[in-house]
Amino acid sequence: AICQGLCANDVVGLQTNRDVINFLQTCDAFLEEAEVDYNQRIVTNNGQRVKVNAYPVSIDVAGLQRTASSPRVLEYERRLRSHCGEKTIVRVDRTEPSKNITRGFKAFDMLLNNHPELVGRIKFLAFLVPSRTHIRQYQRYAEEITELVHTINEKYRSGEWEPIKVFMENNYAQAIAGMRLYDVLLVNSVIDGMNLVAKEGPVVNTRNGVLVLSESAGAYRQLRQGVLPVAPADLRETMQALYTGLTMSEEEKKERQATLVRAIEEQDTTDWLYQQLKNLDCIK
Repeated sequence: AICQGLCANDVVGLQTNRDVINFLQTCDAFLEEAEVDYNQRIVTNNGQRVKVNAYPVSIDVAGLQRTASSPRVLEYERRLRSHCGEKTIVRVDRTEPSKNITRGFKAFDMLLNNHPELVGRIKFLAFLVPSRTHIRQYQRYAEEITELVHTINEKYRSGEWEPIKVFMENNYAQAIAGMRLYDVLLVNSVIDGMNLVAKEGPVVNTRNGVLVLSESAGAYRQLRQGVLPVAPADLRETMQALYTGLTMSEEEKKERQATLVRAIEEQDTTDWLYQQLKNLDCIK
């Protein structure tokens, strides 16, 4: 029924090319009368010809930059500076299993264990938004995050320094302020439609920070030239990417951030909408 409904349109827009192929295969499997042209990415069903395209959603770059320089965000930035280390890792996520938060913390634990010279010097700030708190599976995941953070902090705490600081609240201005301060932004999701944090971070960051990005995030294809890629289940690779980002030369960091910002600006929300309208205009 979902396929029938979607195929009543002239164009079906999805986030990534992977999504387009998956949709074509789904129509092929579930719509007996449909003809699927994988080369042209067209589904013909009950006389209706449907074009299936990828339109990766993006961000309003100018609007986000205005928000990032607002008095409220700058005040949060001032407060957060006291929580930063010599180098700071940041993540911004909903507390959902697909976001792979616990593996990110476990990779950070491995980083401190393998590089004890970083103990007392770096911090991990996590801005986590409670999600689906009425579902027991999500409750357990939030509890697992809390327990893991406590274990890591107890393991490495030294004096007033502890490695991880979690902000468990829905506070967009504070999260934007945190992204202004990262040296490394960790986005290691298991799967994502897009993940706009990966696009917001480079645009607002003030430190030429490095983006560590999961290869299975929707944003990866667009941003791959400027990121440090990781397989979401590979803790050692994630640990190494964090270390590489923390120790990268300023020149390379600056080049990578410029690459990311350029890619995001070229395909912002205006371009996202334009591409859809352009394709509609071509329909005969």
